[in-house]
Amino acid sequence: MTRFCIYCGREDSPDNPVINGVCLECRIKRGELVILEKNELWIEFCKVCGSVKIGYKWIETKGFADAINHIVANIVPVITKPGPGVSNIQIDSYELVTSASWRTVVRVYFKGLYGSKEFKVPKDLVVYLKPTKCPRCKMIESGEFEAVLQIRDVNKRELEKHLEKLFSKDKRLARDLVDFIESSNGVDIYFYNHGAARKLARRLSSIMGLEYKENYEVAGMRSGKQRARLYISLKPSAESH
Repeated sequence: MTRFCIYCGREDSPDNPVINGVCLECRIKRGELVILEKNELWIEFCKVCGSVKIGYKWIETKGFADAINHIVANIVPVITKPGPGVSNIQIDSYELVTSASWRTVVRVYFKGLYGSKEFKVPKDLVVYLKPTKCPRCKMIESGEFEAVLQIRDVNKRELEKHLEKLFSKDKRLARDLVDFIESSNGVDIYFYNHGAARKLARRLSSIMGLEYKENYEVAGMRSGKQRARLYISLKPSAESH
């Protein structure tokens, strides 16, 4: 049986398929192919270092435009739903309608399939960056952390898998964790005490075959005694390169 569009009356065809009584062109006109659960996003942005909060993580950025890039790549897919008859939906590209700033209009281009016909449509949303201070900048300002585990030049997916397993097995590690900050070439993990940082570092070093190094930095006085902050470095050994 031939299918017709209930809005324009056109007949089903390979270039303009009719699904659930509506043709592709009418879906495009009605804005029904891609559904955004939110048209505005409010995202925390550190006014000191430029890090942006994606989920539970703070990620270093090079500024507003780079922050928008992370938001489009990581948050927009989560709030995107396919419309009726749509499959294989994904972000194709995006552009800034206004200059990247505390308030930015972003036009995201989505592609997908309506039946078996590929389409590409734009959707606009407004990204608001909420000025705040990230945990790292607050910690540096207050000096309330005792140890930093700096992990560099490793496979981030593999690292996250091991971290998830180690933290879920050892609740004391999770209790002593202050924050987890992702950067372009690794992660910094902040702890309230030296012992937790050493424990995690040694386990990761053993599991991933990473070189372990410790350094101390004077961080003021506490109860009349000099306070030393521990920095642990984990990275692939020279032999592994």
